[in-house]
Amino acid sequence: MNVSRHVTYGELKGMRKIEAVEQMPDDYKDTLFKILSALASTEFASVEQHQPWINQGPTPEDRFAQAQICADEAHQGFIDCRMLKQFGPEGEEVAESMLHLKMGEHPLNAFNVPFDSWVDLCGFCFLMDHVAWYHLRAMEGCSYAPIAREMTSMVHEERFHASFGARRIHDLVNVPKYADLCKATPEDAQKTVDKWYPHSLDTFGKAQSRFSDAAVAFGIRKWGNEELRQMWKTDLDAQITKIGLKVPDAEAGRTVH
Repeated sequence: MNVSRHVTYGELKGMRKIEAVEQMPDDYKDTLFKILSALASTEFASVEQHQPWINQGPTPEDRFAQAQICADEAHQGFIDCRMLKQFGPEGEEVAESMLHLKMGEHPLNAFNVPFDSWVDLCGFCFLMDHVAWYHLRAMEGCSYAPIAREMTSMVHEERFHASFGARRIHDLVNVPKYADLCKATPEDAQKTVDKWYPHSLDTFGKAQSRFSDAAVAFGIRKWGNEELRQMWKTDLDAQITKIGLKVPDAEAGRTVH
């Protein structure tokens, strides 16, 4: 995939993309630093959630997929940290801290929630990894050129994680053989969808956000928090219904609006 050397959206459209931190205006720098910090924190936190389950999947394919997901998330986290370090001492400190945070310490609440079963892991991949996919899609063509280049692989990695989750939730509901291997029922699939649905909606952030607006204006992201949330909801509500499950109440269990 070819990446344009010019900004393709936002108020900077048509200008040459930024290649180094030294080229950034202060507001741009602060906005990008916040976004990169949030991204990096989710990658390593996700590895922590998945790692205990690498050898717990009911099929060889499941076990391979979990190993690959952990590798992908760690790969993305190290890329984010490498970019954070370009911001100087503050970036180096944040990047280093990401390697040491443990469950309960991660900035985003959804990543402090452990998986309580294989079905729960599949529900996380189905819903939360679709959140990550939308976040990364929003940064395709980012006005910061190093991010734009990394999105050519990271978006596809995240799509794999989300697709794996969607397929396995489908199988739990519609393929008795797989449900038997998991010792699970369609009710268990509904339970995990109910659990991760509010977390997913919250993870897009506040609807009214100065940083979200700035990210769109600067061409760092194509879409703001609320637009991304509604894109995800339209997509996932249709997928949940097609699988044969009930779409949860969009307001139940929410903590971020």
